[in-house]
Amino acid sequence: MSARARAASSRRLTVLKVGGSIFERDGGAILDAVARAWEAGGEILLVHGGGRELSRWLRRLGIESRFVDGQRVTTADALPVALMVLGGLVNRRTVEDLLRRGCPAVGLTAADGGGTLAAPLDGAALGAVGRIVSVNAPFYLRLIAERRLPVLASLSWCPERGWLNVNADLLAGALAAGLGARRLLLMTDVPGVRGADGSTLDIVTLAQMRDLVDDGVARDGMIPKLEACRIALGARVPEVRVLGPDAAGLARLLAAPEGRRAGRTRGPMTRVEA
Repeated sequence: MSARARAASSRRLTVLKVGGSIFERDGGAILDAVARAWEAGGEILLVHGGGRELSRWLRRLGIESRFVDGQRVTTADALPVALMVLGGLVNRRTVEDLLRRGCPAVGLTAADGGGTLAAPLDGAALGAVGRIVSVNAPFYLRLIAERRLPVLASLSWCPERGWLNVNADLLAGALAAGLGARRLLLMTDVPGVRGADGSTLDIVTLAQMRDLVDDGVARDGMIPKLEACRIALGARVPEVRVLGPDAAGLARLLAAPEGRRAGRTRGPMTRVEA
């Protein structure tokens, strides 16, 4: 983390990423938990997915959806659709649902306000896909200090290339690191990180994560999730978890007292440690 980010960090902040498929199935209960935590004084930044909705729109337009290691190939034809669906439709729905719960959400892409900058991933296989290279911590922390709840679509900006699609898990990891967050919670449609026998691991270390990827146990969308955990742990984010689709478990985590890392909790989830 840069000296600038450290000076503006917030050890009360939860960066929460929720996959779009979970929102479609259980979005009401999840946003209830987020709104209750915010009303109780919690600091939250929400990163949303929306890949399933994007795939539906691409299919309607006759554009193929392809993935490499859990990341969407974003062609010149697919990029404007991603901007419209992720930065528009999905983001607006999420903001509306939080506003209806009395939570003053602010809908953004990760490029808005110069919040982040991205660089293209090496190689051309993924197209207009990037990685976050800088986070404007004061921009986000001012919003949070004013008791706003940022809701981010995973789209960023590269001065040389323009708009880039960024994996939502990796965006959340970069934001947790750059903002000096208290914790990173990645909520997905599988029950945490699974071992070779298919069971959910209560705790997984960085070394175990590498083995899971190398052995092909962690694959597809779990690969960027584990990379996001690595990024956050590298910046010494105190608490990093991969959660299953359990709104009650999320509510318990968000209700944990400030300044104390939550220990073992019920429900499908994995705590990731260095």
